[in-house]
Amino acid sequence: MTFDVVVLGATGFTGRLACEYLAQRAQKGDVKPVSWAMAGRDLQKLEGIKGELPEVAKEVPLLKVDVKKIEELKEIAKKAKVILNFAGSPYADKALPVVEACASNGCCYVDITGEAPFAKTSAELYDAKAKETKSLILHMCGFDSIPCDIAAFMVAKEMRKRYGMGCSKIRAAVLKTSVGVSGGTIYSGIHMLTTDQENAEAWKDPYGMEPPGGLRGPDRCDGGDTNLPRWDELNERWVMMSPLSNPSVRTVRRSNALMGYEYGQGLSYGEGMAVPGPVSGWLGTTAMGMVVLSLALFPTRWALQRWVLPAPGQGPSRKTLEEGYFTVRTVGRGEKEVDGKNPTVAAQVQSGSGGDPGYKCTALMAVESALCCALQRSACAEGGVHTPASGLGQTLVDRLNDAGMKLFVEPRTEVQDVHSLFSPHAVWTHRGRGSYGSRKLMLRYA
Repeated sequence: MTFDVVVLGATGFTGRLACEYLAQRAQKGDVKPVSWAMAGRDLQKLEGIKGELPEVAKEVPLLKVDVKKIEELKEIAKKAKVILNFAGSPYADKALPVVEACASNGCCYVDITGEAPFAKTSAELYDAKAKETKSLILHMCGFDSIPCDIAAFMVAKEMRKRYGMGCSKIRAAVLKTSVGVSGGTIYSGIHMLTTDQENAEAWKDPYGMEPPGGLRGPDRCDGGDTNLPRWDELNERWVMMSPLSNPSVRTVRRSNALMGYEYGQGLSYGEGMAVPGPVSGWLGTTAMGMVVLSLALFPTRWALQRWVLPAPGQGPSRKTLEEGYFTVRTVGRGEKEVDGKNPTVAAQVQSGSGGDPGYKCTALMAVESALCCALQRSACAEGGVHTPASGLGQTLVDRLNDAGMKLFVEPRTEVQDVHSLFSPHAVWTHRGRGSYGSRKLMLRYA
C-alpha cells in the first residue's frame, strides 16, 4: 500500500495536532481524499492517540519505526509519497537518517525544524541525491519559517508583476502574536545553546544557509541582520529581534538564491517584532537576552526545567491553541526609481482560523506543505533540499488560504516615498504581558 503522507513522530505534541488536522479534513470531506498513516516507536502510544481522533480516523494504519534504524526508515519511505517528520526536539540528532531514507528512495520530506545548522547539513549531505531521485526535501515548514518566507516570496513576485523589477530591500515585521510554548521547542533551543557548538557558524553567518556559489548581500551593514532594536523604515515602526528571526532570515536568503535571485541580486532582507518604541525594544531585548543566558547556564537551566518549563511532549492548553494568532507584514522596495520615487509592495500572512502559531497553525502549515508534495507534485520544485518558498511557492499560498489562513498582497497604492505608507494613526500599538505557572510557559503580544 502507498500512502500520500506518513506522519512520523505522531505521538509528539505537534505530531498529534497534525494527525488531528488530517482527521478533521477527512471529516469535512476532502475534495481529494488523503491516504495517511501514523508512525512512531511505540504502537501502544500510537493506538492511544488514534483513539482520541474523530471516528473517520479509525482505519488509519499504524507503522512501527525507530528513527535510529535506517533500514526501517527506508521501508517506510518506499511506501510513502511524503514523510511528514515531527520526530525532532532536536532534529539535529534524529532527523538526518529520515532525510537520507527519503532522498535515497524518491520520497518527499517535510519538517518543522527551526534549526539552521541542521538544515545546512541536510543540504550539504543530501541535496545532490535528492535531485537525482527527484525527492523534494523541505525544512522550516512551520512558524519557522513559512510566514516570513512566503510573505517575502509574495512581495517579490508582486514587485515583478507591477513594476518589472526585483527588490533592493525587504523588511518583515511580526505585528502581533499570541503563542504558547512547548517542551519540545525549549529543549531544541537548549540543545543548540549547549551541545551544537560545532555548527555555531551557521547561526553567526547571515548567509549560512545559502547554496554553494551564492552571491550573499549587504545585510550585515544596513540593519537587515542586527539583533538590536531599530527603526523599520518600510513598515514605519520600531522593531526588536524576533525569536524566529535567526532561522527565518537565513531561509528567505536561501529562497532567493535557489530561485536565481528573483527577489533581487543586491537584496537586503531583515525582520523583527514590532514594539511601541526604542525603550520597549531595549527592555524586550534585555529580557530575551536574560532568558537565553538562563538557559545556557546549568544552574538556572536546571531550576527552570525542574519547576517552570514544560517537559518534552507537553505544550499549551487547548484554549491557548484555539485562541492563538499572528500577523506578519512584509514590505519590499524596488531596485529602481519610478518617476523619481521608490515603488513599494506590501503583503501580509495571518493565522486566520489557524490558531496558535507555534503548534496548531504550525501543524496546519506542515500538513498543507506535505499535501502540496503528495497531491500537486508537478506544481512543486523537481527535487533537492529546498525552502517552502522555493519548493512550493504559489501552490502553498493557495493551499494555506483554502485552509483558513489569510495570505494576501495589499492593494496597490501610488508610487511614493516609503515614509508616507502609513498615516500616524495607523501605527500599531501593543501591550506585552506574560503568564507562567508550574511546568507551563506562555508568551503573549497583543
